[in-house]
Amino acid sequence: MNNLICQNDIKMLIATLRTIYATQFNKNFPAEGKNAIPMNMVEQIASNTLAGVMPHQFQRGLVLLSTSGKTFMPSFAEFRTLCIGQDWWNAEKAWVKACEYTKIIEHKAVEIEKDVFQFQEITTIAKFALDQVSLLIADGEMHRAKSEFMSVYSEYLAEAQLKGRVQEWYQEPRQLTWDNDQEKQVEHVAVSNEEAQRHLNDLMAKWNLKNRKIHKPQELKPKAKPLNTPITNEWPDPFEQPDAYLKQCELDGCVVPATIRKQLGGGHV
Repeated sequence: MNNLICQNDIKMLIATLRTIYATQFNKNFPAEGKNAIPMNMVEQIASNTLAGVMPHQFQRGLVLLSTSGKTFMPSFAEFRTLCIGQDWWNAEKAWVKACEYTKIIEHKAVEIEKDVFQFQEITTIAKFALDQVSLLIADGEMHRAKSEFMSVYSEYLAEAQLKGRVQEWYQEPRQLTWDNDQEKQVEHVAVSNEEAQRHLNDLMAKWNLKNRKIHKPQELKPKAKPLNTPITNEWPDPFEQPDAYLKQCELDGCVVPATIRKQLGGGHV
């Protein structure tokens, strides 16, 4: 037994069906014979079928059942539709509403009470199912889109009813709008012709290269060295110090030809 409607509610439903449709009830659920169905089993089937139905929905279904005037006894599934049909769209109706929703160019909210507006164009579950098949619709595969939409919608509808949720309208996200009041607060103050002409002349002067003051770049000049500046790292004179010269060539890796080496009279290479 679910936690939404109690066992007494199920017994009330069966009693109402047996009273209004006595002949059909006994034919569908015989109490005797080889096709007899125990009443506790009938109650269990009814309880399972009505899982997720709220008490107020159940009471409305009983009223509609008693006042419908139909000559054929509804099944438990049809009675469930009587209970929740006004609270939830079935899959077929949800698909029709979803198709209508895709054709809306400008979404408009309705005033449900004073200064309270609400969008009532599509339900949250229908919008979710529509988003799942939007690519199929864009590709023109409407038959497949409808099939998958109804499958997804029916699955989430059953889950929502089992959780005792009520149908909710999908609310369009708020769009950013320009604040007209803020725009009105900013007032443009015109300047005089003389001031406008002065600003124009200043601008033209900046654009005119001839009137620009171009700073001359700094000129770099080499510093003069005094004449008596000593020379550092001076090599030995090859004629005055031939041995020292040849030794310095050897340290720096310079090869001195044999002819010059003989002329200098040194023994270093």
